[in-house]
Amino acid sequence: MLDKVDRRAASRIIHSLAESGQPPKLGASHLNVGTEPIIRRLRSDYLEDLLTPYDGQDGGGACKWIEANYGNGKTQFLRCMQEEAWNLNYVTAFVELSQDECPLDRPERVYGAVARSIQARPLTPADVDRGCGIDVMFQQLLDRKFQGVLSGNPNGEIRAQAVAWVESSLEATPVESTGFRTAVVQHLLAKLNGDTAKASLAAVYLRGEPGSGQELKEIGLYEKLDKSSGFRFLRSLCQLLQRSELAAGTALLFDEARRSLSLMSSKAQKIACENLLLTVINRCNSGEIPGTLFLYAVMPEFFTEFATAYPALQQRCGPGTRINLEALEGIKEIDLLKMMGEKITEVFAIAFEDAPPAGAVLSKNLTCVAERALRQTMVGSGTRRLMVSTWVRALQQFRETGVQPLSAADADRLMEGAKQQLDASEAKTVASGGE
Repeated sequence: MLDKVDRRAASRIIHSLAESGQPPKLGASHLNVGTEPIIRRLRSDYLEDLLTPYDGQDGGGACKWIEANYGNGKTQFLRCMQEEAWNLNYVTAFVELSQDECPLDRPERVYGAVARSIQARPLTPADVDRGCGIDVMFQQLLDRKFQGVLSGNPNGEIRAQAVAWVESSLEATPVESTGFRTAVVQHLLAKLNGDTAKASLAAVYLRGEPGSGQELKEIGLYEKLDKSSGFRFLRSLCQLLQRSELAAGTALLFDEARRSLSLMSSKAQKIACENLLLTVINRCNSGEIPGTLFLYAVMPEFFTEFATAYPALQQRCGPGTRINLEALEGIKEIDLLKMMGEKITEVFAIAFEDAPPAGAVLSKNLTCVAERALRQTMVGSGTRRLMVSTWVRALQQFRETGVQPLSAADADRLMEGAKQQLDASEAKTVASGGE
């Protein structure tokens, strides 16, 4: 992880904020304000303590609900936690829930969504985009364990050590699904031996994609991925990662920005509830998904309109399990918005040599934009996202015109442009089948 943001990274952060009001896949920590105490507590209590192995025992598991209205910081928070987990050598899966891509009533598709998005700690910015996927993740972890054995190190002794470790230690790692473990072993051995066809076949299986049943049987893969095995595969993934010591553990970050549960039929909702309750939350809390932190970002309606219909689920949504981002302790909303603007200004100055200079006028303009964002939304849905996008637009305008005082009407015009940009970005994301 980069300790300091450089110009290119800063430029990507600003571009993402301008377009969608959200941070890019890497860089959320450079913008974070207000939630640092919560992140420190999750890091110290869970990532560095409960989830870590101790005295020969597996690490524990934990589930937390991240609560906020649309556009008020859930994705930002999850991205920050992703970076924290990466820094401690956890692998992470950032999953955007939707009925098309990851319906909770379909375990095999939940596993597939995790398998497609999971990744090890990026070593370069390019890794963030190119390092996704369970096959790539296992390759990177093996490559780091054995000094570049898959990325160009020609040392035959290291390769022999890697082969021996995969065939002995990894093959013997206890997991629920031996089929899943066999697929990982077959994939890594094929990569070590240069058998691209076999490696690709095992990768398709691991990613939960359709493959030839006969070809899979020829490499020892008989267990089908379906609704009865989907969560078993997911648990086996987490078990294998920590028990093999390839990673410290797993962080599963689920972002339900679109209230996908409310779009389900009553029957599908019941199944989704049972899947959440019985196969994720309970098993995570009982240690059957070792070394795993499960964060599920939801809007407040989840607790008032969905969980209340399922008493067993509601019991597991108590105050100790919920992190409410709407009211951060000790920070007024207007002050939070201004702090966010100040962070953006700092990153903007790194991204552009002709960024507007700091000063009293710029500070007053920031206050004006923050007040107008608060007035227009009344701390409702999207206050913070609207503020972020509008302030970026203001800074971009100042690059061209110089810093000029903004009136309330000026701020409102910028805000209207920001709203249109956010709506267009939202429509584009929906059309592409994403979150």
